[in-house]
Amino acid sequence: MHKLYKPYLIGTIIFAAFLSILMLVSYRTEIVLLSVFIAAYGAVLEVLMLRYSQHSGASLRGTIIIFAAFLFNPATCVFIVTLSFLIETAADKLLKHENTFSSASKALYNWAMRIVSILTVSAAIIVLHGQNAVFLMILASTLHNTINASMLMLIIYLYTNNKDEAHVNSIHSMTSCIYISVIINILLYYGYGAYGINAVAVIFLFLLPFQNSIMGKVMGHEIETSVLVDSLTNVYNKASLTKILTEYVQSKIPFTLVFIDFDNFKKINDTYGHDVGDKILKHFAVTLKGKLRKSDKLYRFGGDEFCLVIDKECDVNVVIEKTNSLKGSLVFEENILKIPYSFTIGKYKYSGEHGVTEDQIISIVSHRMIQNKVYNVYMQP
Repeated sequence: MHKLYKPYLIGTIIFAAFLSILMLVSYRTEIVLLSVFIAAYGAVLEVLMLRYSQHSGASLRGTIIIFAAFLFNPATCVFIVTLSFLIETAADKLLKHENTFSSASKALYNWAMRIVSILTVSAAIIVLHGQNAVFLMILASTLHNTINASMLMLIIYLYTNNKDEAHVNSIHSMTSCIYISVIINILLYYGYGAYGINAVAVIFLFLLPFQNSIMGKVMGHEIETSVLVDSLTNVYNKASLTKILTEYVQSKIPFTLVFIDFDNFKKINDTYGHDVGDKILKHFAVTLKGKLRKSDKLYRFGGDEFCLVIDKECDVNVVIEKTNSLKGSLVFEENILKIPYSFTIGKYKYSGEHGVTEDQIISIVSHRMIQNKVYNVYMQP
């Protein structure tokens, strides 16, 4: 945890509370049917996402709140956000579902994020009043998504003290969210202008059962990536390796598999602790990836074992030479620690032959790695 985590957390909550009080004093809160309706509906969307969706954070609640900023003043926006948040929290406790509201500080920071983003959107709409509505919707959606993503990444970084963990969504995913937000707000804005609250109710009823499928399309790539990437080293994981090997074997596509295993890694863990061991694994992954091309894929097989899949015969020697060039030069340094480490590799060339499975390939190449470790001789397939 970074030393600025608690000061930033508390400061953000106090700042959001100050802004809320200022808005409530400066403007007249419009507690009408539509404002309560929007708050309740936003809460329902969030609860449905938390309870039934696999796509964490992929709720349309933010889109609905943006719509409120076009209709109401900042004080009413504060009211809507706060009421929606209170309904979510109450529903969460009632359903006993473990989520982001598990601690008061996290809950309040979640509320603060919403307050800061919606008041920024509201201020932009007030300043640019009279501009084209579609332009304002694009601006509002961009501001809302960018502020929320930035504040979320910052709090994750300060909590974990790890930049690699502070990743929320890709540019592609954020752009898709903004696009969906703009489209829905156009429907709500012009629908409300033409048919009033009845149109809003119809659109809300339409969105309710489809939120997970809509956001699933947006976040699907992110979820697939998270499933196939090792969370510690940020390289592809064993599931991803199994997937690609299965595809290659079933399609009889030739490839070479390089199996990499650390030397005496248990001794490093026993001497310096598993935290240092994890840092060394990350150091190795970053160092080796820096030697490879973007087309070369590195996989973490498990523990201190990694694999390289090379699907072009002409690239095999180049990749192996780059990998072997690291031997004898790998040193992990942190403060006063200076830990040298090394590895041994094994190689297997698959030429599309019948009757060979991916499990057999893994067994053969790992056995060759062990032979190389014992005899320190590189054996050809």
